[in-house]
Amino acid sequence: MDNTKLQKETEKLGMDVQAFDKFVACARDTGVPQDQLINFLNGGYVPLPWQLKFHAASREADVTDGPTDIGVGGARGPGKSHCVFGQVTIDDCQRVPGLKFLFLRQTGTAARESFEDLIMKVLARRIKYEHTSGVLKFPNGSRVILGGYHDESDIDKYIGIEYDGIAVEELNQLTRDKIDKLKGSMRTSKPDWRPRMYTSFNPGGIGHQDVKDQYIEPFRAKQEKRTRFIPSTYKDNPYLNVEYLEYLEGLGGNLGRAWREGDWDLFEGQFFNEWRRERHVVYPYEIPDNWRRIRSIDPSGRKGITSCHWYAIDESGNVHVYREYYGTGLDSDEHAKSIVELSLGEEYVYSCIDRAAFAQLGMPETQAEIYERCGVTGLIPSAKNRLHGWDLVRQYMRWQKIDMVTGKVIEEFTPKLRVFETCPNLIRTIPTLIHDEFKPEDLDSDGEDHAADDLRYFLQTLREQKSLPKENTVQKRLRELKEKEYDFSFSYRKQ
Repeated sequence: MDNTKLQKETEKLGMDVQAFDKFVACARDTGVPQDQLINFLNGGYVPLPWQLKFHAASREADVTDGPTDIGVGGARGPGKSHCVFGQVTIDDCQRVPGLKFLFLRQTGTAARESFEDLIMKVLARRIKYEHTSGVLKFPNGSRVILGGYHDESDIDKYIGIEYDGIAVEELNQLTRDKIDKLKGSMRTSKPDWRPRMYTSFNPGGIGHQDVKDQYIEPFRAKQEKRTRFIPSTYKDNPYLNVEYLEYLEGLGGNLGRAWREGDWDLFEGQFFNEWRRERHVVYPYEIPDNWRRIRSIDPSGRKGITSCHWYAIDESGNVHVYREYYGTGLDSDEHAKSIVELSLGEEYVYSCIDRAAFAQLGMPETQAEIYERCGVTGLIPSAKNRLHGWDLVRQYMRWQKIDMVTGKVIEEFTPKLRVFETCPNLIRTIPTLIHDEFKPEDLDSDGEDHAADDLRYFLQTLREQKSLPKENTVQKRLRELKEKEYDFSFSYRKQ
């Protein structure tokens, strides 16, 4: 970067040499090009470190294989609005003449006042513009259509009109259907521009799960293609007033955690609010030979989802979920054969399956018999009591002790349930499950509960809570001799 040009701009903003050097180094490391940085400084905008990541991703959208859907935020207070509006108005609209951008912001009755405040904060210092009838016009012919929406029904009036780009605040307040229709309005005839969408969002709202699926999960899995997610929290914004900081830090429960930390695994009505990705998900490790292994299956046919997980119990009674099968579009025998293939070389104390698999249903074979015939042996039926099962799941997820009088956490510990990150569907679906509307102590079975069900089946059949310590040579030989006296099998046999 040509520091001479940059330094002239930062001197106008009153930035000292040390702060300038640090800022430029951060911009360079983040991938922000010099002309973009100069645009921002010309506009009197000095991006925070996390904002520089968003702006760098926005310039990546110019490249053929770059992202075209860039989301920012995840928590309250980091400066998302300033960041997104600054990108659209100070960078994109200044460098590309004739650009037409739609900027949608959720507002109350005072939509005009809401936009005026944002415009004054971002543009008032140096950028020339004309603001009339909800449109920002710039000298080079670029313009921003300012749209306010109270709920998603207000979005319809913007659909079907051509825009070079669209920015949406509070994306989590819109359904996937509305978002897809908005994206259908993005097209351009400009040869030097790729249509793109910028979004900001927080946990919660009717679009919570859609936003999580579209941005958060690919980011976590490091499998982002057309999307980019730039996380940030209030801690990334040093300019927040003390009163707002105190407000955020004083919020209790799941709402406080979601707003402060942008935790997408928490929301109102969540069934397993004990679940924390950072507590329960672990990097895979080798399972010792002496740990007892058990499989658990929630079976289905061609139209449903079959879920199977492999569990290991250590010497302390902790449960390690180390493998996953999650399939659809296959018949029962095909699911069974896939599970057998994944199980090669391992021995299991037993395999638990939904008790409904043992029902005849007027067919030549029960589902359990099909699985046995295909090599999934040692089947035992699941327990009947769903509520007892969910209670066990919560016990194994638990990672803190709470004072029943004050409601404060008095102890934290490692949970008894650890899930390998190679079990993505269990990790994905557990935090999405909600309470049944008519039976709140149970979960809503209309949700994607297949993985949760096979976890429940397993825990309800678990009797020996711990594995024996690893044996020495003498202990192993004595056990083998004793086992020869008792040839016992858990296998299900047709009577």
